Amino acid sequence: MTHTIDQAQALAAFQRAAAGTQEVFGDFFLSRLFGFEITYPDNACEVAFDVQAFMFNPRGGVHGGVLATALDICMGHLINHEASPGATLELKVQYLAPVSTGRVVCRGEALRKGGTWFLRAEARGSDGTLIAFATSTWKLLKRKVPPA
Repeated sequence: MTHTIDQAQALAAFQRAAAGTQEVFGDFFLSRLFGFEITYPDNACEVAFDVQAFMFNPRGGVHGGVLATALDICMGHLINHEASPGATLELKVQYLAPVSTGRVVCRGEALRKGGTWFLRAEARGSDGTLIAFATSTWKLLKRKVPPA
């Protein structure tokens, strides 16, 4: 299967990502490149994005690495939002269905909190189909104290 990439769309995404002036939670290069929208409903974090052709693997679906990135960001932003930054110690992603159109919403939740956190996230398509899910282990890091 072959597909074409809308070069104007891909260039616009790259320019949007490169135009950022900060690299902080919720606003950093990869999240801007993929157009990730990050929200915190209830005790969860959601990362939503619209599927674009430049995200595709050679078979014409969203590349697993893009989904893994969205799931990882979803869980990392949740731990940062609830406690402090964390570092991914382990991440396992299982892919269940391809997606090539529409919107993807990833939702992450904490399974256990502490010095080591255990998290889970799901990626669903516009029609609610479960596309992929991830489990991960995180180490809680200390927040940097700004200089006085």
